[in-house]
Amino acid sequence: MRFLQKISSLGNAEKFAIITFFQNMYLYNHVGTLYLQSRGLSLLEVSSIWSIIVGTIFLAEVPTGVIADRFGKKRSVAVALFLQFFGEFLFLFAESYLAFVLIAILAGIGYSFLSGASEAIVYETLPEENRAHRMKVAMGNIGGAYQLAFFAAPLLGSLVISELVLGKYLLGIGLTAGSVLIAFLLSLTLQEPPRLQSDRPPSSLAILKHGLAQITRNRKVQWIAGVAILTSTFSNALVTLYQPHFVNAGVRTSLPIGLALALGGLAAFGVQKYIYAIEQRLGRWGLFALSILPGLFYILLAFASNLVTLLPVFVLTYALADARNPLLSAYQNEQIESQTRATAISLINMLVKIYIALVGVALGWLANTSIPAVFITIGLLVVGFTLALRVDKIAVHLGPEVE
Repeated sequence: MRFLQKISSLGNAEKFAIITFFQNMYLYNHVGTLYLQSRGLSLLEVSSIWSIIVGTIFLAEVPTGVIADRFGKKRSVAVALFLQFFGEFLFLFAESYLAFVLIAILAGIGYSFLSGASEAIVYETLPEENRAHRMKVAMGNIGGAYQLAFFAAPLLGSLVISELVLGKYLLGIGLTAGSVLIAFLLSLTLQEPPRLQSDRPPSSLAILKHGLAQITRNRKVQWIAGVAILTSTFSNALVTLYQPHFVNAGVRTSLPIGLALALGGLAAFGVQKYIYAIEQRLGRWGLFALSILPGLFYILLAFASNLVTLLPVFVLTYALADARNPLLSAYQNEQIESQTRATAISLINMLVKIYIALVGVALGWLANTSIPAVFITIGLLVVGFTLALRVDKIAVHLGPEVE
């Protein structure tokens, strides 16, 4: 009871960090690819599941963003988490590729409800004074909570899934569903931004037009969106493919695989938690460094061939893969108006997802031939686009927008 009272007294940013932790306590994530392979799926089929999720997000992103702006962001977050819980529940009973595809579609719809609404509900309930800095701190804390879950989950998961057998897999999936259910219940305590409670919502078409206008008329938003899209680090592919990459290097038990993800999550937690301090220390080069380094470490990971080299390189690759996200989130939210914030963010995320989906299919096909080739390809894409888009200059040009 005291725990619930304490949770209710927190602000949305703090609540979202706690929700994010429980939402991402995936006790089977470190062996998820191996589980799907045990169900008879090929690496191409495993990779295609994430592409299907991303493709579904692409189709649902804008409609769900409009729904969030019109009917409330809190409701959208709650719907997203309920769908995630329901998908994990169904995951317990799935046995065929078609069943996993249907669950992927459900997951994609859930992700899309969360996509624009989550950032918007945090940003719009922060104090207006120095809001951009507060957003970096808030998103760093939320990102840290996400990574802390990825630290704890593989360690606990390695104990729960102590053997690579069906019964242990299902136990891990069931406990994961329970954790997501807790996140859903906590989401019901979120507060809707006050101005949306009294304002009469505009029409869906008006919201969509205004959201599009915020992107098409703002060059800084376009620049930030281009960086978000083209320097994507495909972190899901990293989590999916590092497992068979370790197995191919001679790792035969789940413990080192789980330990690698746990250490990566712990390192990423530290990076995300203090992302604002890292940016302050590096200045204009902060976003550039956090964008290009994951690409370089992907290339190193491709050439790591034993546990001694694989473990540290994977940890650093994972720790830096999503490090730039809180900074990009703060930059784009500073440029977007509040009344259609969720829609505008959803439009940007839609473009990110279609890029990831299209490239992800090619990467999945390539993975059947060579996992190191996938890592090299991702690394070259990240490094090339970071340089081509002049990411080092973004922080210098964050003044008032000039048409």
